[in-house]
Amino acid sequence: MSDKVHKRFCAMMLFSRMRLSGLTAALLFPALLAGCADQKQPTQFAPLRYDNLSQINLNVNTLTLVDNTATHPVAGDIGYKSPTPPVQALRQMVQDRLAAKGGITSANSAQFVIDRASILHEPGGTLQGQIDVHLDILNPDGSKTAHTEAHATQSLHPDPTEETESQANLYNVTKGMMDSINTELDTQVHRALGKWLVDAGGMPVDGAIQAQPLTSDGSPAPASTGAGAAATQEALSPVSAAKTGQATSPVTVPENAPVVAPSTDAATQSTTSSTEAKPAAASKTQDSEPNAIFPAGEDDDSSSSSSSTKATSPKPGYLKLPSQPQ
Repeated sequence: MSDKVHKRFCAMMLFSRMRLSGLTAALLFPALLAGCADQKQPTQFAPLRYDNLSQINLNVNTLTLVDNTATHPVAGDIGYKSPTPPVQALRQMVQDRLAAKGGITSANSAQFVIDRASILHEPGGTLQGQIDVHLDILNPDGSKTAHTEAHATQSLHPDPTEETESQANLYNVTKGMMDSINTELDTQVHRALGKWLVDAGGMPVDGAIQAQPLTSDGSPAPASTGAGAAATQEALSPVSAAKTGQATSPVTVPENAPVVAPSTDAATQSTTSSTEAKPAAASKTQDSEPNAIFPAGEDDDSSSSSSSTKATSPKPGYLKLPSQPQ
């Protein structure tokens, strides 16, 4: 076989193989599409809640929500088709995260405004979501005293084999936007409205106001002075009462009442008096022998100390030792 004939035969075989491969691909492509179509998207979706995030407490007496999307709709918006529409998700976020904690002590109010919450189906099969909100602090006359705003966007390019406006795709766009707006709102509020933030009890987060202890009736507890506190402690202390011989139980004493000596001192004084009276009684019971110093007897009015200080000695035989009986 000549070279020319051989080359022609090889070209025909290659062409036949290419046609066979193309035919096989054409037969298999619908089957592949059918297999992709069998992978169904979810039909149930978890509610979008945000009470697990930190709460934003504002030092205002009221908080209101204004929805401008009702009066300023976006042309072509399909967000309402989502299992949780963006507007509904924003309302839930305000309910879960924002709170007015100023009470009646604050004359200001807060207003959360939804400017835009939409999802658009753009050319090329792209879903584009956008959220615009702002938060105002208002004076009693309605004028703004503080302001901040937050924005979020989310894009999704669904698989060409899927339905672009399916609930799963719209839910994913809404969820992605809400994750972004929560983070952005935190940042902007702490940056622009930091001095309006309070804790759950209405106290400034920087702790500038110090709490004062209260009594049971809610009034501030009076501060005790050093002298008054010491006097009270001394009056109530059982140890100090024991040192002075006073009773530890509360006793009401009239003002300017005479002080009565404790019973122990009275007993001691009675014992001492009786002891001192014994020599006097003994002197009265001395023997009837003549007294060498006063033969006629002592005068009742004279003191015993006068006779004891005289140096005159008695007659011999009248002196006896103290240990011997008279």
